[in-house]
Amino acid sequence: MRTSPPTASRTATTPSRAASFAYGAAVLFASHLATYFVPAIRDVTVTSSVLGAVLLAVLAVTQHLVVFPIVGALPAPRFARLAGYTWLVVDMGTDLLQLGGAPKSLYLVLRLGINLVAALWLASASLRAHGGMRPLGVLVAADLACYSFVALLSPLAFVVALPSLILLPLWFVLAGRCLARIGRASDRAAHVTADTNADTSARERADRVAFVIGSSTNAG
Repeated sequence: MRTSPPTASRTATTPSRAASFAYGAAVLFASHLATYFVPAIRDVTVTSSVLGAVLLAVLAVTQHLVVFPIVGALPAPRFARLAGYTWLVVDMGTDLLQLGGAPKSLYLVLRLGINLVAALWLASASLRAHGGMRPLGVLVAADLACYSFVALLSPLAFVVALPSLILLPLWFVLAGRCLARIGRASDRAAHVTADTNADTSARERADRVAFVIGSSTNAG
């Protein structure tokens, strides 16, 4: 039996499903936030604690993986989505470098640089949104970019990153609500289209039946 090839609508993550990923990202990023306040956990490697390094890497990679559907579903320019995907891939790479015991001067510099790319996606996606998600996202993006520039200047520069670290989970919650609204609107539009198509098909069938009956009557 032949089956039709999958279409983009079937294979792509729907906004409603992406909303669930956004809520999951909020929980994971909030959990990861707690590790930043404990340097022994934040900077753990396999040389200091194998179990701790593995658990931290799993948490870090997982929180990035769940963001992929969000990047694809949130309205944003194409270059911004590309920036979002690039951030996720490179940032996960820095987590694996940390797990493997790479020098902090290597993975931290990469992480700070890619944060600028993350800020580009956050700001672009937020500017397309409405309500509190827009100013919050712009604030998080600006703070993240500022931290990337000053992080290597002083150990106290970590304080600069606190607003973005604390507010990013909230931004994901608002992104989830935004995606849920988009999903409901898409579902309503799909139902209206289906009903319209059904009505059109019914009228076309009725017209064909009337034509056949009329033709038979004239012929008789």
